[in-house]
Amino acid sequence: MLRKPSRIIPIVLIFIILTLTGVFLYAISTETRTSFKESVQENLVSAAGIAASEIDGDAFARLQPGDENSPAFLHIRDQLNRIRNTNPKILFIYTMRQSGNTVEFVVDADYGIASDSPAIGKAYPEAEPELLAGFTRPSADNEFTTDEWGTVLSGFSLIRDSSGTVVGLVGVDMDSTHVQADMDRINQALYVLLFLALIAITIGIVVIEYQRYRDEEMLEESEKKFRTLFENAGAAILIMDKHRIVDCNHQTSLVFRGSREEILSRCPSDCSPESQPDGSPSVEMARTHMQKAFFGEPQFFEWVFTHCDGTPFIAEVSLNRIALQGSEYLQAIIQDISERKKAESALQKVTKKLTLLNALTFNEIRNAVFALNGFMSIERDGVDPEKLKGLREKEQIQLHKILKSLSFAKSYQDLGANPPKWQNVKQSFLLAISHTNFSSVSRSLHLENLEIYADPLLEQVFFSLADNVLKHARSATAVTIGFEEGESSLLIIFEDNGPGIPASMKEKIFEPGIGGSQSMALFLAREILSITGITIRETGTEGMGARFEMSVPHGVYRFTDRAPGSHSDSRNL
Repeated sequence: MLRKPSRIIPIVLIFIILTLTGVFLYAISTETRTSFKESVQENLVSAAGIAASEIDGDAFARLQPGDENSPAFLHIRDQLNRIRNTNPKILFIYTMRQSGNTVEFVVDADYGIASDSPAIGKAYPEAEPELLAGFTRPSADNEFTTDEWGTVLSGFSLIRDSSGTVVGLVGVDMDSTHVQADMDRINQALYVLLFLALIAITIGIVVIEYQRYRDEEMLEESEKKFRTLFENAGAAILIMDKHRIVDCNHQTSLVFRGSREEILSRCPSDCSPESQPDGSPSVEMARTHMQKAFFGEPQFFEWVFTHCDGTPFIAEVSLNRIALQGSEYLQAIIQDISERKKAESALQKVTKKLTLLNALTFNEIRNAVFALNGFMSIERDGVDPEKLKGLREKEQIQLHKILKSLSFAKSYQDLGANPPKWQNVKQSFLLAISHTNFSSVSRSLHLENLEIYADPLLEQVFFSLADNVLKHARSATAVTIGFEEGESSLLIIFEDNGPGIPASMKEKIFEPGIGGSQSMALFLAREILSITGITIRETGTEGMGARFEMSVPHGVYRFTDRAPGSHSDSRNL
């Protein structure tokens, strides 16, 4: 009699197949959920980083309770809402800062919209470690957190002020229902696939692949939303691998002054000069920052880049590792701070100049007062009428010195009162001569649309030059003003056809106290220009007219109607 095949072996085989299938499917499901969750975390951190890069850190740091209706508060709130509107899955977006041992809200996107939204200074209860970590580096929750506003998964990124100091963070919350629903679908698929494995493993594999396809679609949708944020960001954003630039947004073209194709054709090392201001090789420093970022250590630093035309500019860089399409890249958020650096440099120069001028004025007045006091003491001791008359004359001289010093102080009191700005040279000259009786002097202007970065008192410089013509070159009938452009600088040339200036006086006319009040004006003209590195000298020939040359360094002049990087022919005036 034949023995019936044992049912134990098929059962064991079925059990082994089901177990292996279950383990296999569970592993796939777990990996998919983990990848999906990591992608959500990366996108949350990236969205928070983009929002943080658009916030004015200085204005943010000044917000205090009661400022909820201030323009700065409303501007930041509107910025946050624009970010949220690009991604419907973002439930809340807000800013926080640390106050002692507590964490408090500052600007919430729902303030004034939802009744339960927190005002400035409202403490957040029991801040979790991931939130606290957000004040030192970009971070995201590992698990869902629950508070009075619901259950969410959050991402955080730093807000910095103009000095680079961390003043707060941006938090982006995604509703748990969105993420949990996706995760629940994965779990449900697992159970269905395990059941279908009893019928046919093949059907189970098909379902797994279908679910994977769904997940890839969701990831692709998330990346599309990331692309929307990426392109609409107010800062330049570069996506790089270890060797090249693989993507950039529209703002990058504006910051680097080149087309997207030009930027993508460059290696990261092509975007910088050979060395940084401290002398360190740019390639080595860039490699160090990139390696640290690839190892998960976010980088924030100042860097000198070069435009596509080769001209340098200073920027703040935030460098972070991100995951896109299953691969790791670096995201560089770049803010051009050249104008801010120019203003800071000009402010430092103004401070030094005002200190020097104040000391000079103080010493002049102190010496005059000391001499005046001496003469008055002699007068009180009694002197004959002849000597008294001489003393009175000397006292008048000292009083005149004091008045002259006070007048000098008044003339420079507005120096540096406002930061430098870009100004049209032709407009500044025409405004300056509108305050003088210049109708008898013909003018020839060759300035195109030349602008220079100078103190707001630039108009006073041209007023002083025009006034110099009227007072000291009365025979002059014509004035010419134009420019000559070189490789590294530009000369603005102001000429008249008067008697000219003797060689022995060419430098003295810029010294304070030589030649009366007019030389005071030329001295101040030189000081005004030097705030942004512009120099002035007189190079004319005596008997053939005066010629004042203002040398403007590269980067301190521009032409508003000229393509970046182009040069104009020199003007021989």
